Amino acid sequence: MKEYDIIVIGGGPAGLSAAIYTSRAGFSTLILDERDKLLEKVKHIENYFGFPEGISGAELLERGKRQAERFGTIVSYERALLVKISEEDYKIDTAEEEYRTKGLVISPGIQHQKPMVEGIEEFEGKGVSYCVTCDAPLFRGMKVGLIGSQDLVIKEAIELYEFTKDIIIFTDGRDLDASQILIEKLQEHKITVNKENIVKVVGGKELEGLELESGVERLDGVMVAEGTSGSLDFARSLGIPVEDDVLKVDEKQFTGLPRVYAAGDCTGGARQISAAVGEGAKAALGLIEELRGDEYKDWKHS
Repeated sequence: MKEYDIIVIGGGPAGLSAAIYTSRAGFSTLILDERDKLLEKVKHIENYFGFPEGISGAELLERGKRQAERFGTIVSYERALLVKISEEDYKIDTAEEEYRTKGLVISPGIQHQKPMVEGIEEFEGKGVSYCVTCDAPLFRGMKVGLIGSQDLVIKEAIELYEFTKDIIIFTDGRDLDASQILIEKLQEHKITVNKENIVKVVGGKELEGLELESGVERLDGVMVAEGTSGSLDFARSLGIPVEDDVLKVDEKQFTGLPRVYAAGDCTGGARQISAAVGEGAKAALGLIEELRGDEYKDWKHS
């Protein structure tokens, strides 16, 4: 397991801004970033301070990355899949690695709408869950389905395996699109994958299963792990308040969870590059202040 003082989830303007501040303050900082961000596709930005002739989104991000790296930030192109509280620190799983950190800045941007299955909202809290970390103990020894087709669903399935061995992954008509490392782990655990299309979630007062093209698969619970994990998934797993599909933070970008801050589009607001940069700086300054107030040196050398 690799350790960093601070991990920033997301390498957009907010995350890069935060990393510049934390690295300059002497904290080892890792950015977990995903390639192919929407901003990279913007050809001309005219309203960002300091560029009278305009600048492309890709160049702006590259300049921010170089600036953060100049002060020691490590940028790794890995998708953060799970964030978990572990005693006095936080653990983050990617497909390739496990990380430990004392402080977090969550800045992955906004989540685009996930594919939904008919009836799924009706059974939220009645057998349908979005957080294995939170709800897996409720399904100990039961038959559980997970809906998803990418890295996240395999990570969730492996974590759920500690509580029940009766697990089926439903890809809803898609091929499993995950890293080879995770596919091998899935095979080691002998977890079943069903590629049929899902017609709907079925049940009465409580969930009873999933209706597939071939018939109904009876289940005690369904965990949704569609696509990639984003800010709302992290918020759910950590217990961070969410209002109107954005993370709730205070004037310092503090989430209410010790040493966890959020910045950028995931917190709502203006959703402008300049606003994201400012929020990233505020989040970093708040986190730096909080870490220096803790018994940080003892943790660092433990």
